[in-house]
Amino acid sequence: MRGVALVTGANAGIGLATAERLQQDGFALVYATRKRDDEAEEVYERLAARGEVRWALGDLSDVEVPARLVGEARDAYGRLDALVNNAGLTSAKPALELTAEDFDSIFSVDVRAAFLLSKEAAPLLKEQGGSIVNVTSVHEHVPRPGFLLYAAAKAALGMLTRGLALELGADGVRVNAVAPGAIATERNVEADELASEIPLGRPGEPREVAALVSWLVSDEARYVTGASVVVDGGAIQQVFPPAF
Repeated sequence: MRGVALVTGANAGIGLATAERLQQDGFALVYATRKRDDEAEEVYERLAARGEVRWALGDLSDVEVPARLVGEARDAYGRLDALVNNAGLTSAKPALELTAEDFDSIFSVDVRAAFLLSKEAAPLLKEQGGSIVNVTSVHEHVPRPGFLLYAAAKAALGMLTRGLALELGADGVRVNAVAPGAIATERNVEADELASEIPLGRPGEPREVAALVSWLVSDEARYVTGASVVVDGGAIQQVFPPAF
């Protein structure tokens, strides 16, 4: 066993691809999902057939859940080497239609839960010289109409990444972010429609984001911390539409 990795939102999309890649890399997996339904059960059984995995269940909008998830990892394995804060929510609405409930819902999972998970995980990660990877978005860096709160939450998570990198670096814990663009997942149904806006001409695949996460938690990235690595096919570079 190479180590132990806790991945949130691990039952679909980027989270699932990351869980599969880290398991392939030799990590024992703490498979964290919000609920236990047929889809999550099927994924768990597939992962369990491939390697060591423990299912940690809980809604990250509940302030008590992050500590419990980390505690389950500690109780099961006695260590934690990598934390991937992937779980997140969004709400696509015009800014003036957003509500206080929308704000609390998005920030409680995208920002507060990632902070609490990182805080709880840090003592275990210090023992191993471990790593935290926060999954943000290109909208950590650039806004998009209709996604005000999502972009604000991802920007906050990006600054959380940088601040934790500063404070945990002396303890040998590295903290980085990956900022995906249009990735073809079950949730991002418009990814294919955005292909013409992407210099590489296609949406990304979840496994391409997972490969970056895998590198960031590896010893090959041992001098990388406080970074936000954009994986978007060049879309963030194209501020204006082509003139020809």
